Amino acid sequence: MTRVKKFFSGGSFIRNVLVLTGGTAFAQLLVVAASPLLTRMYRPEDFGTLAVYASLLSVLAVIASLRYELAILLPDTEEDAANIMVLSLLTLAGMTMLTGILVWVFGDVLIQQVNAPALRPYLWLLPCSLCGVGLYQILNYWSVRKREFGRVAATKVRQSMAQVITQIICGLMVWRPLGLLLGDAIGRIGGSGTLARSVFRTDRAALKAVSGTRMKQMAIRYKRFPLLTSFSSLFNSAGLQLPPLLLVMFFGTQIGGFYALVQRVVGAPMTMVGQSVAQVFFGESARLARENPVALKKLYFKAASKLFLLGGIPIGLLASIAPWAFELIFGDEWGEAGTYIQIMALGFIAQFVVVPLSQTLNMLERQGVQLVWDIFRFVVIIGGLVLSAVLKLPAREAMVIYGAGMFICYAVLFFLSAQAVIQHSKKGIQHEQHQG
Repeated sequence: MTRVKKFFSGGSFIRNVLVLTGGTAFAQLLVVAASPLLTRMYRPEDFGTLAVYASLLSVLAVIASLRYELAILLPDTEEDAANIMVLSLLTLAGMTMLTGILVWVFGDVLIQQVNAPALRPYLWLLPCSLCGVGLYQILNYWSVRKREFGRVAATKVRQSMAQVITQIICGLMVWRPLGLLLGDAIGRIGGSGTLARSVFRTDRAALKAVSGTRMKQMAIRYKRFPLLTSFSSLFNSAGLQLPPLLLVMFFGTQIGGFYALVQRVVGAPMTMVGQSVAQVFFGESARLARENPVALKKLYFKAASKLFLLGGIPIGLLASIAPWAFELIFGDEWGEAGTYIQIMALGFIAQFVVVPLSQTLNMLERQGVQLVWDIFRFVVIIGGLVLSAVLKLPAREAMVIYGAGMFICYAVLFFLSAQAVIQHSKKGIQHEQHQG
């Protein structure tokens, strides 16, 4: 209990969370602050095209290195972790080439299916962005392992600055929708160079231990990540990222643009802050799972309560004024996006609380349970939107179904993760009693 209190009252956990979320929050503040200007430079249809592009990229990004990057945090030695990092980089190179080939061969079919013809001239950005995103993910997890949270936070600020500056410059040049797409791509890639220089400058000894034989051993040791976690993550990402595609397919790019603005102003900042908390939580919980399972259980529930207070109040306040505020800040044509925030408020709060804790099942090597939940979420979310289209419901009613589905799915994940943590804690107590 003393250790848990330390984490949340000036100890390592809360300090690292504040460093990483502070940088992330400032980075997202830049994006949100630029949005009123961008909504006057670009049309809702342009944001709809961006939503389609970002959805495709995000789905691919979760399997860019077949989730081996998650295993970087787990080995006891730096040498084994370095072998996993290089294994992840090699996997990323192969996935990038495969994506480039698929875009070249099936690009026209893809554009026709997602109903976004304006995206066709810019599909070449997809494999380039995937390579950059995957590289950043891998180096980011290595930096988290090394507890270099300040450096990671700084790269997130640079990413947002690069994104905003590019989108504004291209908007002034009336490069639509290219400016939004190019800015998004540059923003996602930015920061990788800084992290890479740090690795080669300070971790050469670990890198010298990299070998084909050891990489093969690590690939086998952590085979559950590509065999189960990658599929689980793919279903998870599809459940998150396909809704914008389906909204464009069923209701047009304007509705997709409204949803894209909601994600830009609320969803993306919330997710990025949550991911920052998740990285610190994953690192601390992986250590506690080995050393002190009882403290892990206390950390899980304490983190959940803190996240509820941190996210519930601001999201609730924003929802109460969202339609009026969106018309005032972004322009009269964007008021409908504010209504979507009101509809999805409970789902957003549940997402904010649970996402930072969502790697608990993977960390405890319960990938099978995680996969079942991800499939469940995919069926509920995607099935709800498809049902809305079949019943020819208006967009608002489709968003009600989507928001309710989000809330239910995240509530289920919270209780599944809690059950796994409690069981792990009981095993730890039994092990201590047996040793005693």
